[in-house]
Amino acid sequence: MKLGILIAAALALSIGMGGEAMARRGVAVQNYDNIPIVRADNKALTTAKVREAIVKAAQRGKWIIDEDAPELLVATFSIRGKHSLTVEIRYNATQFSIDYRDSTNLNYATGPGGPIIHPTYNKEVKALLDSINSGLRSA
Repeated sequence: MKLGILIAAALALSIGMGGEAMARRGVAVQNYDNIPIVRADNKALTTAKVREAIVKAAQRGKWIIDEDAPELLVATFSIRGKHSLTVEIRYNATQFSIDYRDSTNLNYATGPGGPIIHPTYNKEVKALLDSINSGLRSA
């Protein structure tokens, strides 16, 4: 009986530790390249309007625009002042891209299948992508 309890306890402990370890593992860095700009009314936007929509979307999500050059924005998101992620957002009147530039304390590394990072990076970049797409649809 005691052996059964010990086995069950060991199994529960290993499952619990396995889940925690899995949450910390790196995942592939997700970049978003050449995303088409789609408006609800199908009208074309100027590059200036695309820039404006991207900046507003980034600011709504608490991203800071670090650099602003023609057809290029660099935005940084800070997490509790301990972690940060920086992306390059390239855009024109018809499409935009969001690509990894840098990070702090997000365990970025290059693996055999390409760069990996903490899953939070992909979550925050996807939220930025969704916010930009939403802003562009109504711009």
